[in-house]
Amino acid sequence: MFETADMLWLRQVESSLRYHAVEFQWEGFEPRLTCVARGGDDVFDIDLGQVDFVISDARECVGYFDGDSYTSCPNKTSVTRFAQCADCAGESFIPFQECVFEPKCDGEICDMDFCRREHVLYLAFYDTKAKIGMSSTRRIERRLVEQGADAFAVVGAFPTRRRAREAEKQISSRLRIPQALRQEAVLNGFSRALDAAGIEERFHGLASSIESQFGLKVEGLRWVDAYPIDLPLDLPPQLRDTAGRHRGKLLGMKGKWLVYDSGSINALNLWDVPSRFIDVGISPSTTAPRKIKK
Repeated sequence: MFETADMLWLRQVESSLRYHAVEFQWEGFEPRLTCVARGGDDVFDIDLGQVDFVISDARECVGYFDGDSYTSCPNKTSVTRFAQCADCAGESFIPFQECVFEPKCDGEICDMDFCRREHVLYLAFYDTKAKIGMSSTRRIERRLVEQGADAFAVVGAFPTRRRAREAEKQISSRLRIPQALRQEAVLNGFSRALDAAGIEERFHGLASSIESQFGLKVEGLRWVDAYPIDLPLDLPPQLRDTAGRHRGKLLGMKGKWLVYDSGSINALNLWDVPSRFIDVGISPSTTAPRKIKK
């Protein structure tokens, strides 16, 4: 937690932070945090190699991209759980944002291609810890890179998102496979050598149970091992609150986490940055980030 003085300082400076973070994504194994200049439409990527950020507590709708064209939120709506307001989400993605987690239909109500699209289930492994999830078939590998998995396997295909979600819940409940893992539990694994044999053993046990109990075909295990980070670390990273100052030596990035050393080893959840305002090097001096046009 931030001390009161730190929070007071952040409240004083956050209205002057120069950039609005609007998207975090991986392209292959290259992470990109995309921003726009506050009050403008200059779209660029912040250089994540120099860890010297101040990030706001306040959050504002990220607007949306249509191909390479960016549109800011016309109402500059404050947001909380989601990075987009309902209006911008309806324009660019999905009209009912809760459907991201619990689809209400197979596309017949919302008329969305996303909901009618084929989805697959997957088993994701974080060392020997496993979770089950779902993804549209076309972006399964990218999804697992985004999540920072060490390995994954595809578990059957389903004609719609809702059908995949129903199967995910059934398998999770019957086999006691979690649908999410605590960030701290995953980060603790960053200080241990990867147990590849243990992952293989865990995978074969779960695959056998899924195939015998649900009649689904489980594909082979795929390894995800090209993240820009040298593991294991000396100590597990401590998850820092997103809002505030982050400064130190970059140790690398994996999934949603940027890991840096500031005398202690810390992790910043980059998924939580879009919708917030950000600046670089504002204390003791101010420098502009390296700009890369989208």
